[in-house]
Amino acid sequence: MAQERSGIVVGLNKGHKTTPLHTPKTRISRTKGQSSRRTAFVREIAREVVGLAPYERRIVELLRNTQDKRLASSPRR
Repeated sequence: MAQERSGIVVGLNKGHKTTPLHTPKTRISRTKGQSSRRTAFVREIAREVVGLAPYERRIVELLRNTQDKRLASSPRR
């Protein structure tokens, strides 16, 4: 954490006297990918109502039949 400024124009602690911030702010990049509880809830309900995407349905079907070789290449198509 930075030291408090001295109020003097020259030197290591030069600059206006300010009170240092005690709690460092979290960077936006740290929280950017996290989904909120509300968003997760809405997505869960939408998944129940709408169902799976076609490629997801195909993967689930291949998992049931245990065709591992086809399963490895199917998400890329």
